Amino acid sequence: MPPFNLMCEDIIRLKGRENNSKENRKESMTTITIYRNKRNEHKFIEVHNDGHCHNSLKQYLQWERNVVTGEPLPKPVKNITGDRRLHRWRKANLKELLEDYEPVTA
Repeated sequence: MPPFNLMCEDIIRLKGRENNSKENRKESMTTITIYRNKRNEHKFIEVHNDGHCHNSLKQYLQWERNVVTGEPLPKPVKNITGDRRLHRWRKANLKELLEDYEPVTA
């Protein structure tokens, strides 16, 4: 019977875990693009793209001024709409949605 550590190495090799190490994995960068609604200046959409074909969205409303008095707020208020989760969209549906939005430039 072979020593115990040789058996463990064989088991790991058979399961293919050595190919799944951090060094062998390709890291993908998630890019976040923010769009503003053309009709409502307070409505925004964050599009998270993972570098493949998955686009996830988060919609929120943001105010930089007090609605009642019109004074600037010390920190913008951000209200996330819906269930506060990222939802995946297909490319065709996302293109149709983004017709009503324009990209925000910093």
